[in-house]
Amino acid sequence: MRTSSFAFCAWLLTHASVSLAAEPPPGAPPTLEPGVDMGSPSAPVAPKDAPSGTAAPTSANVDAEAEAKFAAAPEPATDSFATEEGGSDSDTQRKLDLYGFADFTYQRLLIDKDNLWNRTYPSVNSFAVGNFNLYLSSNLGDSWRALAEVRFMYLPNGATKPDAAGNVVRTDTTVLDYTGFEEPIRWGGIRIERIYVEHEFNGLFKLQVGQFLTPYGIWNVDHGSPTIIGIKKPFVVSNQLFPEQQVGLQLYGSYFVDPLEIGYHLTLSNGRGPVEYQDFDDDKAYGGRLYVKTEALGSLTIGGSFYRGGYYDRSAKYVVKNGGSTVDQEFTTISKYQELSLGADVKWEYKSWLVQGEAIMNEVNFNEGGRPRHTVLKPPTGFQADYRRWGAYGLVGYRLPFAPLMPYVIVQHAYSPDSPSTPPATAYEVGVNYRPTAAVVVKLEYTDWHFSAPGSAGFGNYPLRILASQVAWAF
Repeated sequence: MRTSSFAFCAWLLTHASVSLAAEPPPGAPPTLEPGVDMGSPSAPVAPKDAPSGTAAPTSANVDAEAEAKFAAAPEPATDSFATEEGGSDSDTQRKLDLYGFADFTYQRLLIDKDNLWNRTYPSVNSFAVGNFNLYLSSNLGDSWRALAEVRFMYLPNGATKPDAAGNVVRTDTTVLDYTGFEEPIRWGGIRIERIYVEHEFNGLFKLQVGQFLTPYGIWNVDHGSPTIIGIKKPFVVSNQLFPEQQVGLQLYGSYFVDPLEIGYHLTLSNGRGPVEYQDFDDDKAYGGRLYVKTEALGSLTIGGSFYRGGYYDRSAKYVVKNGGSTVDQEFTTISKYQELSLGADVKWEYKSWLVQGEAIMNEVNFNEGGRPRHTVLKPPTGFQADYRRWGAYGLVGYRLPFAPLMPYVIVQHAYSPDSPSTPPATAYEVGVNYRPTAAVVVKLEYTDWHFSAPGSAGFGNYPLRILASQVAWAF
C-alpha cells in the first residue's frame, strides 16, 4: 500500500510539472490584441513571432478557429493508478487552463476645488488596482467545454452609501487575522463574471448553460483591460442599458455565404433582479443579436441586438394565522417593471485604422403597484416615472506603422432621465495606448464632460475633466 501511495505521489508530481510547463492554451490572453475577448471560444490567435504592436491576424472562418482550439486542447489522461486500485478506465484527469488579466490605474480630476464633482467622484487622485480577473477553462471532451471568469476585488471595503440621516457611511471590513498575532487585515470580495458549460453541435448551433455575458454590441463582451482601447467603458455601456450578465441559456452560431459571415445569438434567462440565482415572478427574459461580417475590405462587422424582460424586487415577512396554527409568508412589492433594450453597433478594421461605435436605447414601464419612490431626496418623495434612456459612442484609432502606439479619439453622449441628478452629457476623450509587448499595454487618456442642464443636484453647472493613466497586462 505504501508503494502504491509513493507511485501515486510520483505520478501526481510528474503530471503537475507537465501541466505547469505546458504552452499557454490557444487564444490565451498574452497573444491577443485590442478588440479580442480573452474568454471567447473563437478569439483569434496571434503567431508567436508576430512583432509587438501589430494586429493579430484574423480568420474569416470563426468556426474553424473554434474547432482548432478544441482539437489543440489535450485529451483527458486515463488514471491508470485508479484502475490498478479497482477503479474504472473512465476515471480521467482533466486539464484546467488558468489565465487572466489585471490593471493598475492612476487618475486625477482637473477641476476647481469648488466643483461639486469633488464631493462625489470616486478614486480621486489615487493609485488603484482595478481589475484582477481570472479565467478557468477546460476542454471536457466530445465538443464540450467549460469557462469561468471571476474578479477579485477590494470591495466592499471602502464602499460608501448614505444612511437614513444623509450621513455618508464607509464600509470597513477590518478583522483580526487568527493565523498570526491577531494583526488587523481587510478582506475583499469575489464577483462571478460568468460561468457556463458549452456544447457545440456544429458551427451553426452552440449551446451555453450558466451565467454568460449579454451578447450585445462590442464593449460588453470585449471587456478585458488589455484588449480594449480606452481605460473606462463608455457611459452607455457602464450604465447597463442592457444587463451586463444573464443566468440562463444562450444558443449561438454562424453561417458563411461568401464573402459574408452571418451570425446570431439567442438568450433565455431570469433577466434582471436583485438576486442572480432566483426569479421571483417566473417572468423570463429573452433577447438576441444578429450580425454580418465580411473581410472583403478589411474586417467589417455590423450588428443589432435586443432584450426584453421584467424586473421584480420584493420584501417578505412571516405572518401567524388561524390562531397560531399556521405561518404564512406575505410579500410586498418594492419595484416591478418591464423593459425593452435595443442596440446597434459597427466595427471596421482596415489596415492600421480602427473605427467602432454603438447606439443603445432602454425603455422602462413600471407595473401597477410596482412603482418605487424617488430616492434622490431624503426622505423619498414622489414616485418614479416611466423613462427612456439612450446613448451612443464612437471611437477612431490609428496604429502607427513605426511604433506600437495607437492614438485614439472617443466621443460619447448619454441621456438618463432615471438619474435626475445627472443631466444629459457629452464627453470628448483623447488618448494613446502603447503596447511594448503583446501582453502589456500602457494607456494615457484625457476626458472632458459637458452637461446640457444643471440637474437636480447642480452637478451640470460644472464640467468634469479627468486625466487617467493605466497599465494593463494579461497573464
